[in-house]
Amino acid sequence: MHRALVILSVAVVSALADDAAAADQPAACERQELGCLLELHASECSRPASTVETCLVFLQRLETAKRASHSPGLALLLGKTLGRLARQDVSPQAKERYLKRARSAYSEVVRNEPLNASGYLGLAEVAAPGAERVGWLRGAVQAEFQPAHMELLANALSSEVGGHIGDLEAARVLEDAYTFESTSTEKWRYGASAWQKHKVALDRYPSVASERSVANVVIRVTDDIDYPLLQRALLEPESYLPYLAAAFATMCEKSIAEIVSLDECLAGLELAVSTAERSASFGTRRLLAEATLAGMRTIAGESLPRPLLLERRFVDWIDRLLTTEVGPVDVAASLLEARADYTAQLPDRADALLRAVELAPNRGDLRLKLGATYVSLRFWPEALEQLRVAEFFVPAEEHERVQRLVETADEAYQARFLPPETTRR
Repeated sequence: MHRALVILSVAVVSALADDAAAADQPAACERQELGCLLELHASECSRPASTVETCLVFLQRLETAKRASHSPGLALLLGKTLGRLARQDVSPQAKERYLKRARSAYSEVVRNEPLNASGYLGLAEVAAPGAERVGWLRGAVQAEFQPAHMELLANALSSEVGGHIGDLEAARVLEDAYTFESTSTEKWRYGASAWQKHKVALDRYPSVASERSVANVVIRVTDDIDYPLLQRALLEPESYLPYLAAAFATMCEKSIAEIVSLDECLAGLELAVSTAERSASFGTRRLLAEATLAGMRTIAGESLPRPLLLERRFVDWIDRLLTTEVGPVDVAASLLEARADYTAQLPDRADALLRAVELAPNRGDLRLKLGATYVSLRFWPEALEQLRVAEFFVPAEEHERVQRLVETADEAYQARFLPPETTRR
């Protein structure tokens, strides 16, 4: 009887161990489901915790699925996985094997779907810099005529072909990207990039480049902007409320600042704020505030540092808009978030973000910003409070960042009361 109980106990423990081991393994994907395999690739090959070994295990599973299917999606994923393995710390022989197999996978896509740019882009990624890579990027452009692919080709022409041939062709390719792009912001950026390329070519190779090429880009951009309409919108903001944010998004676009002066943008923002201050209409004040915020975000972008004078003007506009009671709370919270972004002093930044969180408590991005600011200020309890709530609202890809900040704040907070050795344990 005792022996039977022992055997039963061993069996139970063994079963539990098997279940735990199975839980550690990535879930199986049925019927070569691409979505499931993409998730496994992210887990086993892309995330910081992944290793060459976990990626090789995934590769075996992917190759098994690929043998049972001619899906171009699986072929692209196979090429991507092999290309990633080739960039890891492996031997030169293994690297060449992975690259060869990746080229084979991408070539299958090109062969079966010649109008699918993804195969050409994959071959460009695993090709050596120079003529081969440029050739595959040309194939991607010819397959789909996507502006983003044209930009990749232009960059390769400048850096890998070079000389007047590479720079001039890069400028023409960027002009094509400008022609095919439908999004205004990206369109102006491509136009400004083409203008810059032509200017660089003119400076470096005056005998083969033309001033007319530089002038033609400026003419195209200014013609496409439709200056008269946008000027009217900026000068009469209340008459063009539905179009005002789009007008600011163009007139304040920093990528074309060298082609189009930003003076009209700044004057328009001042007029929009002053119009909101004297408007009796709640809806008008809201639309003016949203348009002004769009203009400030466009001209400033998200990068730091910014000119101090510009930041002061932004903060002044935001404070004036907040006194008009723009409402609803989401607009006011966005204005306060912008005020924090344009404020250099950390205490003032924290104050603005705290007011924004009070208005929009379910916005995890605001709580994350506030928690990170508290960490910089070494306000550990306040940081922990915001970050622990933020984790419930931010998307999954932000969880790792939140956890790192929580660990930093928690360790520092405990260190105030416990010896360092105890804290580390």
